[in-house]
Amino acid sequence: MVTIDEYSVAAIPIEMFFNETYLSLGTAFVWLEGDRYFLITNWHNVSGRDPNTGRHLSKTAAEPNRIRVWLNHKGALGNKIAKVLSLRDGENGPLWWIHPNHGNKIDVVALPLDSPPDVEMYPINHMQREDLTIQIGMDVFVLGYPFGVGPGGLPVWKRASIATEPQLSPDQQLHIFIDTASRPGMSGSPVIRRTWAVHMMENGNVSMGTGIATRFVGVYSGRIVSEDPLDANLGLMWPAAFVPEIISGARRDS
Repeated sequence: MVTIDEYSVAAIPIEMFFNETYLSLGTAFVWLEGDRYFLITNWHNVSGRDPNTGRHLSKTAAEPNRIRVWLNHKGALGNKIAKVLSLRDGENGPLWWIHPNHGNKIDVVALPLDSPPDVEMYPINHMQREDLTIQIGMDVFVLGYPFGVGPGGLPVWKRASIATEPQLSPDQQLHIFIDTASRPGMSGSPVIRRTWAVHMMENGNVSMGTGIATRFVGVYSGRIVSEDPLDANLGLMWPAAFVPEIISGARRDS
């Protein structure tokens, strides 16, 4: 019997288009708030712009207006089915939501999402979770699609480690650095903490057992790129707490 980790079906590949022109590849995941579904990914994926400079990411200077989302096919665990969604309304206004206070300084968006009858949504915030402690130096996993839709439609689990003090966010800096050598296509990936048998909890307790424990800790948005081949391979992670803030704020981008 094949067993697939439930968090492997949380991460889904996405492709950005301007009309029929392919622009880029990324990763996303689904969030359920009340009875509404949302697609969570990076602002730079849906806008086609660098959030720090405002420059276009595509050499064509095109901005995506459509997104192809490879959702989980109902009744076929691990297999994907493509759904094409509009990113803009009839007046070319963005349909995605940004953080109510920080806007696109936080490189995370929520796009309202319907639930087609042939799709299983697997929202990440309804998966089994534990209040694991999050400390500097601990391992986390970035679940994404550096090569697009792979065999069985499942993501790569890329190991990383927390490289800056998590408690500095959001008061001193909005993001957390993680140490990992990722590849294009992983932007928008969920980041999780996973432990086996011995679980250090947020309240200071240590739980012993034979099972696993998991906590969704953030959204990955790519690594800092430099001209130096010996660069530090540092990536940016936006803390998980920003996702419900974006959804409750319901602020559309302008």
